[in-house]
Amino acid sequence: MTQPAIPSPLPVAERISAIDVLRGFSLFGIVVVNAWFFGLPLATGSGQTAVRADGADAVAWFVVTGFFSFKFISIFSVLFGFGIAMQRARLLERTGRAAGFLTRRMLILAVFGLLHAGLLWYGDILFQYALVGMIMILLIQVPTTVRLWLGIACLAVSMTGVFLFGLLALFAPTVTDAPDLTLRGLEAMQAANFDPAHPQWIPAEIAAYREGPWTDAFLFRSVTWGFASVIFFLNYGWHVLGLVLVGSYFHDIGLFDPDRRPLLGRLAIWGVAIGLPLELTLAGLLQFGEPGVVQKAAISAGHDIASAVLAIGLIGVVGRACAAQRMPGAKTLATVGRMSLSAYLFESVCFMALMSFWGLAQFGRLGEMELLLAAILVYCGVAAACVLWSRRFRMGPLEWLWRTGSYLGVTRTP
Repeated sequence: MTQPAIPSPLPVAERISAIDVLRGFSLFGIVVVNAWFFGLPLATGSGQTAVRADGADAVAWFVVTGFFSFKFISIFSVLFGFGIAMQRARLLERTGRAAGFLTRRMLILAVFGLLHAGLLWYGDILFQYALVGMIMILLIQVPTTVRLWLGIACLAVSMTGVFLFGLLALFAPTVTDAPDLTLRGLEAMQAANFDPAHPQWIPAEIAAYREGPWTDAFLFRSVTWGFASVIFFLNYGWHVLGLVLVGSYFHDIGLFDPDRRPLLGRLAIWGVAIGLPLELTLAGLLQFGEPGVVQKAAISAGHDIASAVLAIGLIGVVGRACAAQRMPGAKTLATVGRMSLSAYLFESVCFMALMSFWGLAQFGRLGEMELLLAAILVYCGVAAACVLWSRRFRMGPLEWLWRTGSYLGVTRTP
């Protein structure tokens, strides 16, 4: 019996240009935030230690926290849900089934994520997104409006989890002993009780990434990825799942259809009007105030929901700008967006070459402003590479590999 043919990739002219532009736009914001985690100890990049930046670094800290942190990964989460729903609808229309193909895609994405985390950087999101995608293959069958309310409920769970997680600092022991700077690798981790904010952990983490050897760097990368994965599934993963569900809802109501431009406008106005002042206020309280543990937990919870509101507002802004053909740099952003997987991993390669002992060994040496500038340069370089690649090839190299693996054993249309 012949299997139904899976449709081939859409030509550029038939794609929803706003989606590609938003993907490219979000990758810029993601690398700006990720620069802290590429170049600073985990406790510093994640905000577990107090803000000590001043001068230009203080400006960069406020800009990244107020305008970038959580917003662009939130946009990407919405787009991920939109993409799953769009691909499922297209598959069902052409073949009558979608679950098997989508499952293969998520499994391959998970493999990319594990390789990325193990070989390059602990901050990988591909593995976690693949697992969220597997959940969405089931939830996408739920009625559209129910998915919206499930998404809102997930965001409420995330906000509550962020607050409760922040309260754990109340139970953190006070460390008074001077760290033993001779300890490295596993010995340093054990002496720090596996606490990334412990004075014993931080110098050993810096030494592992800046000086090596590879075994120490791999150990810190693996353990940190394990921490990040646990936090994702207990905490931030609810934020991602909620916005993925919202993204699938946006697909079903045709958010980027011409007759939905008024809705995009309302999302832009209300999302930015509510989200941006909240985010800037919360960033100011963190940087210029002296919040206690409970206050900091409440600020983090507010940041969790305000960033989602602002992200949806930015989707409205970019969507309207694309519809009116007034989005600056739209062509370049769309090119990056069409090969977002390759671009995301290339950003990691560039930053790890800058930070690691096998490259320029700058881990822990750059301040917030220098990292912000490095992120801008890396993104510009990646965007230029994407543009050059697109002149010869229809899709990015990893997109081709991902698609080829997804099609194994399946008949494709021409």
